[in-house]
Amino acid sequence: MQKKLLISVIFLFIFSFSVQAQELNIRIEPKSVGQGETLVIYLESPGTLKNLEAEFLEKEVRFYEVGKDRYRAILGIPLTAEPERYNILFRIKTKGGLEIEWKETVQVKKRVFKKETLSIPPEKSKHLTSKYLGTEGRKIRKVYKREERKQFWEGRFILPAEGRISSPFGAYRVYNRGKASWRHKGIDIANKEGTEVVAPNSGIIVLSEDMRVHGETIIISHGQGIFSIFSHLKERLVRKREEVERGQLIGLMGQTGLATGAHLHWGLCASGTVVDPLEWTKKKIGD
Repeated sequence: MQKKLLISVIFLFIFSFSVQAQELNIRIEPKSVGQGETLVIYLESPGTLKNLEAEFLEKEVRFYEVGKDRYRAILGIPLTAEPERYNILFRIKTKGGLEIEWKETVQVKKRVFKKETLSIPPEKSKHLTSKYLGTEGRKIRKVYKREERKQFWEGRFILPAEGRISSPFGAYRVYNRGKASWRHKGIDIANKEGTEVVAPNSGIIVLSEDMRVHGETIIISHGQGIFSIFSHLKERLVRKREEVERGQLIGLMGQTGLATGAHLHWGLCASGTVVDPLEWTKKKIGD
């Protein structure tokens, strides 16, 4: 009799928390997303969430509060993610130590990316080494870990400069006949040197400095894990910790660092993963 009662109590305990999990309104957009694109998870709960965890592609999903009992996570899909179905694992931890898990699935689609061959002149190619690439890469990734809980951007992003797209996002790049190669982590906008560069959306300047590979570089935090990077500038017109508005002049296009001509490299990072910035100019993400 006591054993039956104990089983019944445990069942009711688990069932009650299962109902609580089901009461969470989860919306994922889009359910089918391409390599290098952006995924958004929306959560609405019957009460303040303090014990929810989520994991996607072996990384913790960070949610930000966007309203009363409303939460949102914006994630980047890696360029190298295999095209298949992936689970987003959600977990609720109870005060008694019980964990309840459930999952949602997302389809990652294959995208076709351009292949490019570039030649860097000798006076610049000497910087095409792991020393400079590694140092600058670590510095940029560290900046991308900075957290701003507030959302500064609003609506669609705008192109930060006028010109033609001379190199698309995700392109396979081979430098100097195979001496170096990597994926293009942004888009290149080509125009004459001195062309104005503006903030594609509002945010805070979190880096403004000269680098050997990236040249004169600016990074804007748009809040909640979203960052823009602007490289190869001729001149930087903003300083670190300065607040900027959408459309505000921040620099002039140039060809500093490892550049073969006047252009702007614009990259966008979502929760630590680089994504195609043009996607953010075509639709409102996170609204």
